[in-house]
Amino acid sequence: MKSIQTKFTVLMVSGLLMMSLLLGGTCLFYAVYEWTENLKTTLNTVCEEQALRMDNQLDTIKQATAIIYNYAQSRLPSVEKLQDEEFYQEYNEKVSALAENVVEHTEGTLGVYFRYNPELMDPTAGFFWSKNSVNGKLKQTSTTDISRYGEDEYDKVCWYYQPVEKGKPTWTHTYHNETIGTEMISYGIPFYIGDTLVGVIGIDVNFAYLVDMAQEGAIYENGRGNLVDLGQRQVYFRKAGDNELTIRHIIISDHFYHTLKKADSNQGKLLPFSYHNKDMHMTYQTLNNGMKYVLLAPVTETNRPRNHLLKVILIITCGILVGYLFFTMYMTKKIVLPLKQLDHAAREIADGNMDVKIECNTNDEVKTLTDSIQQMAENQKAYVKEFNGLVYKDGLTGVKNKMYYLEYIKSLKNENKKSLYGVVVFSVPGLTAVNKEHGRKYGDSMIITSCRTICKTFSHSPIFRIDGNEFVAVLKGSDLNKMDELLLRFDEMINDIKMEEDSDMPIRVVYGAARSVGENEEYDKVFNRAEQEMYKKKKAKGI
Repeated sequence: MKSIQTKFTVLMVSGLLMMSLLLGGTCLFYAVYEWTENLKTTLNTVCEEQALRMDNQLDTIKQATAIIYNYAQSRLPSVEKLQDEEFYQEYNEKVSALAENVVEHTEGTLGVYFRYNPELMDPTAGFFWSKNSVNGKLKQTSTTDISRYGEDEYDKVCWYYQPVEKGKPTWTHTYHNETIGTEMISYGIPFYIGDTLVGVIGIDVNFAYLVDMAQEGAIYENGRGNLVDLGQRQVYFRKAGDNELTIRHIIISDHFYHTLKKADSNQGKLLPFSYHNKDMHMTYQTLNNGMKYVLLAPVTETNRPRNHLLKVILIITCGILVGYLFFTMYMTKKIVLPLKQLDHAAREIADGNMDVKIECNTNDEVKTLTDSIQQMAENQKAYVKEFNGLVYKDGLTGVKNKMYYLEYIKSLKNENKKSLYGVVVFSVPGLTAVNKEHGRKYGDSMIITSCRTICKTFSHSPIFRIDGNEFVAVLKGSDLNKMDELLLRFDEMINDIKMEEDSDMPIRVVYGAARSVGENEEYDKVFNRAEQEMYKKKKAKGI
């Protein structure tokens, strides 16, 4: 059998391990959860802020185009006026001057144009201002003959036909401008008077400027921020050392395309993505021009803070585990010692020793338990004593019963130092007749009254009820010396007593007495002599 100390130690260590695993696991779970939530918040916030910054730039372009459009619309009273060459020249120069001034003061632009409907005007009619470099000055450039391009060369004049086809202000998809020699997008507004198309007013955007803005949002050492045109299925980027207008692009995969096509944003989630065999976290937003701004963060870099935090948690948990293990061993020894004392005391109580004394110097629950066990032993002792009293007591009269009488006789026989004694056997005749004639209540009263008289007379001797109507008194000491005197007094008292229920009903008690002859005479012989004397008296009285 394992000792209390072993079991307690195993219990404490097991509980400690479970607690450490639970606590450590919970900390790890919530640490990973909080880290993941913080990472999502960080990446999404950066993506949203950068997308907002780019949208603000696009809105600036839209506002600048609207200024030119509103001016041009307000200065043209009718389409027919354009047929007046003098009016056309003056009108075109005024709109051109305003457009040059607006674009010159609008950041991120490469050109501005107003091209007339070739069905109304010459296919080259209008103006086109452009820059040869990002920081260059606007120069008026010869306009393209729109009529020269067929359907197979639609992309070369999409800056005109896309707004016309949609019939509303439109951002074009990315296209290569041969005049400037770079990739760009344009924002064009179709100009109508009534139902007649006058032309298209638009601004060419420095797409390299937008790509740079996208890449500025990249976080982490190898993170990436890119613009994606789903219509062209291209992702655009620039590398260090590229000139100011160089833009690189690659075709996106079907999986990447369909992922971005599902919604306008990643809706707060981090999407898994693989780039050059490296796992990435991806988040994206849709810009005002319909393009996607995609932010990528390498998993290896984003996980570094998390991994460091996990290591710290594991080290702290292990340190607490080891420290608490030593503390548990110390406390176990301190707690087990009084428990061993309690175990010893419990064994003593189980063996019947209710006088056990338990010492405990602690001031805790063990002390309370010790006091409780001590009190229990004392209560048990009192209970046993009370129980024995009930077992050996006659329920009607309150004197000792036959069971106790037999134990008493046995103790007489086993006494080391024998002494003389006397035995008086009492009988209450007529009990059966009284029970039948008057009821058991009268019979019980007769027995109780007789017993009370016997006890009063032989007050210093044990009285036993050994049968329904028989009592035995064993006399020693002073009662034995006054045995004859006490018997005469009993005769006098028994003649005078009456029953409470019926004072006219007499109570008769017949007795026989005998003394032991010598210290070694057997009790049974003395009892038999007393019993025979009682029978003789009953016979003499005709009972």
